Amino acid sequence: MEEKTDGALDKVLDKILGFILSRDKTMFYLFLIFFLGFVLRFIAATNLGVAADDMHHTLHAVNFLGAEKLTTYDQSAGLWHSFTSLAYALLGVNQLSSRVAALIFGSFSILAIFLLAKEFFNIKIALLAAFFLAIAPFHIKSTVAEMDVMTMFFVLISMFLFVKGLRNSKIKYFAISGIFLGLAIYTKVYPLLFIPSLIIYFVYFNKKNKKKTLTKNNMKLIFSLLVCAFLFAIPTITHNYLLYKDKGFLDLQFTNTLGLGKNISAQYYSWDSFFGAENDWRGLVLGNAKHAPEGVPILLWVINYIRVADPLNFYLGTLGFFMIFFRKGARDYLIFFVFAILFILPFLASINLLAKHYLFLEVLLIPIGSFFANEISSKYLKRRYMKIGLVAVFIFSLFFLGLAGTISLRHFYGKSAIAQAIEFKEENMELNSLIVLDSRIYRGGVHWIAYGRSYLEGTEFLQFLNSQEQIGSEEVPIKTYYIECVPDDCGWGTVKNQQEFNLSMEYLTEVFRNNGNLVRTIFKPDEGRSYFPFISEKNKIEDMNIYETDLMLKPEVLEIAKKPRNWFLYDIGYEPKEKQFDYYQTYGFFDTLLNKIAIWISKFAVFLSLISLFYIVYLVRKDENPVDNNSSL
Repeated sequence: MEEKTDGALDKVLDKILGFILSRDKTMFYLFLIFFLGFVLRFIAATNLGVAADDMHHTLHAVNFLGAEKLTTYDQSAGLWHSFTSLAYALLGVNQLSSRVAALIFGSFSILAIFLLAKEFFNIKIALLAAFFLAIAPFHIKSTVAEMDVMTMFFVLISMFLFVKGLRNSKIKYFAISGIFLGLAIYTKVYPLLFIPSLIIYFVYFNKKNKKKTLTKNNMKLIFSLLVCAFLFAIPTITHNYLLYKDKGFLDLQFTNTLGLGKNISAQYYSWDSFFGAENDWRGLVLGNAKHAPEGVPILLWVINYIRVADPLNFYLGTLGFFMIFFRKGARDYLIFFVFAILFILPFLASINLLAKHYLFLEVLLIPIGSFFANEISSKYLKRRYMKIGLVAVFIFSLFFLGLAGTISLRHFYGKSAIAQAIEFKEENMELNSLIVLDSRIYRGGVHWIAYGRSYLEGTEFLQFLNSQEQIGSEEVPIKTYYIECVPDDCGWGTVKNQQEFNLSMEYLTEVFRNNGNLVRTIFKPDEGRSYFPFISEKNKIEDMNIYETDLMLKPEVLEIAKKPRNWFLYDIGYEPKEKQFDYYQTYGFFDTLLNKIAIWISKFAVFLSLISLFYIVYLVRKDENPVDNNSSL
């Protein structure tokens, strides 16, 4: 058995090395593009600022695997959290490890878009698609602690295998496509809406090729896709079934969809803006002043996200859309694209206007833009000018990444204040020291910066100082670090309306300023101004000051500072797991077995997500010399 395993591993490694060292120009160019994309995403993962949602997810991933969680209350999914939990176990809990999923799967999406584009067009267009995705600003700036990049990686492979299966009617392609679609759904729920799109394209493909759709073999193909996808919905369904059976309520998304247990779950979810949210179908076309100014149709508003976040790929894609429309032989991908967004775009736009969830638009538009770029260059540009054009496009992307005012306010070139604070903690703060953080720092930032250490918010520290006289122990010197929010509001956006609170933090800051040493001032790029290294240093602003001192405190302060912290309904790390609000008990053999199966599937999904990285390299190598699909299927 070991010999077989070793032999299989050797074959996989040989494929990877063969891919990297291939003399074939296509593979060589693709590797260079992949490497370029990885470097850009690594810089992004290291530097990009941390938004509120990032800190929500980063902390919910802590010990997710160890606690045997299946989902979180708001996502109805758990694969990203499980994968990130594994990354934490291997790399430690830090800024980079929280973004490993987006870094890895975002980079490998370059190979996935290459495969999908090649199925519809040709190798040259596929390489262009890989290049345009590698340097796509919106995709690069999505290298954060979010699920969308990882989700789209699985969706792209699923789509590629689905189209591959249409060519030869082999059930294995549909089954594996279903597996990847299931992984996507277990990462983020919205890929469910790609299922009807794929089925409609299945019907279109058969009609176009004058084949019957309702045949026994076709039903087997679709059934295999759906069953394999459904397997990875079992953890979410199991969680909600057992939670409802034990406590009478469901997670947030199931509550909104089914309405069951709403009177019980309201005590947990009523603060969330998505609790009870309804689709605004009217606003899609007629506009909604609450979300889009001047009555702009919401559908146009969300499409505009891509124009603002990635103008190059948006305009190339738009021009390519019209070019393909008037070329009968090249319309297959255009039709595939329209079907792909037919359900997901209006549904999301009607209920969720967060720009990050529209990453699929940028990704799926890129092959169309690549077709346009190839057509223009082939007819009007010499090969040398084509290369110059690609270099110019790359330079434009690097320039655009430094501009302010795009969809993402995070800066690509300058490291965020929170990332710098975490690095300072890891490199300079003693493990037995106390960290006090200015309460004007957003609470998610407080938890994320100081996770793993003994820490208190400023307001908690003041409360302890006022009550420590009641503690009978003797005061001892304790190494204490204080992190000040210099601009008076670091993420809340409401401090200016709380003068008393602001003054209390100013008082605390003054205490440390007078009794401690300023050991680090943290600067970050101003979110409202463009920033480029070396030439825009004046556009950096002072964000945090770190002070160090020895304070005479009762030793109990360290025990208080180690207490479990609750963040968005969960204790960070889910310890003890039995005390979490959505922990359920199982009753009877069937429920216990079902729960164990769901846990096993969730862990198997993590294993498959790792294997998928090797699998896509295998797919690229296997398809190294395909039939050139110049225009259509």
